[in-house]
Amino acid sequence: MIKKITNNIFKKFFRKHILIIIALLSSFLFINDILLKALNYNSLNSDSSVSNHFLNNFEMSETDIYGQITWILSGDKLEKFPNSLRSEVTMPIMNIRSSEKSFWIVRADHALDPDSLFKAIYLKDNVIFNKYDDNKINEVKIITTKAIIYPDEEIIETSEFATITTPNSKTSGDGVIADMKQGKVTILSNAKRLSTSDERSEELKGETMLYDLNKKTWVLLKKDGRDDKIKIQNRVKTILKTKKAK
Repeated sequence: MIKKITNNIFKKFFRKHILIIIALLSSFLFINDILLKALNYNSLNSDSSVSNHFLNNFEMSETDIYGQITWILSGDKLEKFPNSLRSEVTMPIMNIRSSEKSFWIVRADHALDPDSLFKAIYLKDNVIFNKYDDNKINEVKIITTKAIIYPDEEIIETSEFATITTPNSKTSGDGVIADMKQGKVTILSNAKRLSTSDERSEELKGETMLYDLNKKTWVLLKKDGRDDKIKIQNRVKTILKTKKAK
């Protein structure tokens, strides 16, 4: 009788502890699964090629010390990346006020800002710059494949082939520096200009050529622009060190 009672107590005790062990083991496996998922998530978010913050259909602007807007940047998507200062923009559009009487519209398929300070922005694919006067008349259009824009200095530069269209001419060449504040556009090498009017057409070739937006004139320069092209290429390389070029 005593043996039977002892066996029943032992079985109940054993069964109770087995259930406790199973419950503890289940809890351990559940917590372990959560921790593994968290580690995998953090590992994914530490990948500098995958954005961890983004804004869709965004718009941002910068003002001067007087509260006047100097530029407005909008785009389909603004992305930030872990372990990196850089920002990237898909389909960026930038409106830069060159003066009270003129402004620039800058477009591209992609933009890269190496430090997210918007001091130097690298543009890639279908890069188009349009300058308009206060009547929204297009004074000059620059088309290229890659370029750097410095919004504060209002300077655009590229070492790539570019085409510059004005109301009465089309000029092309390798490498361009456009100073919006000064109203000057310089082709650095292999410049070729074709102008047309009702009376005649004219072709002009030279190594380096300058367009003065204020005077609406092109002039040949004796300066060799190859050093400027190399400097631009080096600045592009510096910016692209923040990511692997696509």
